[in-house]
Amino acid sequence: MPDHLHLVVPGAGAGERLRRVLSACTALFGVRFDVLAPEPANSRDIAARTVRYGLLNPVRAGLVDDPWAWPWSTLRDLGGAAYPVWTAPARIAAVLAIPPKTLFSKLATTADHRAPPPRRVPIAIASLDALRCAVGSTLRVPAGEVLAEQLGRRLVVQASEAFAMPSTSRLAKELGCCERTIQRDRAPRHSALDAVLLCLGDERLRRCPGAVADLRRG
Repeated sequence: MPDHLHLVVPGAGAGERLRRVLSACTALFGVRFDVLAPEPANSRDIAARTVRYGLLNPVRAGLVDDPWAWPWSTLRDLGGAAYPVWTAPARIAAVLAIPPKTLFSKLATTADHRAPPPRRVPIAIASLDALRCAVGSTLRVPAGEVLAEQLGRRLVVQASEAFAMPSTSRLAKELGCCERTIQRDRAPRHSALDAVLLCLGDERLRRCPGAVADLRRG
């Protein structure tokens, strides 16, 4: 959330460990953290409700109308729409004893909110602006900063390969780099590319105010 975060940690004594970590961050960065008293979850059902509360908090607060649209949500990690993954879905499913196939329906669905998880959709053509938006959403950085980092540029190049994008020379010109850089960025395939293509096809994930994000579905 903009002014606080929800952290669910398994194991006894986690609250004290968290305080030590945040104290170290305060000493290093000069930022003070207030830690509320931990609320132990005495059953898996209570733990699941606690996780669900955190995932749906941005919707209740009116920040977004769909839990998948919140860029900082762990829900994106669970759905394979972010890189790096902060929380693996297999770990959550195992700790809460929830079958992986029903993980999203258990944690992100209520009587008031029935948002389906994102799915990869076929796309025939995508603009470079759309690709930058998708990469920025995946990496959780502004679209305008995507090309400033090697990984961001590499993912834009690799995503463009899927849509018969401009030639190497034109792509190099549009991205402001040399042709050799484009050729180097094309391989090997980065593991985050699947998340980029997922974000590209789901407008909830690909939020890019002020940018032209044109694409044509296949």
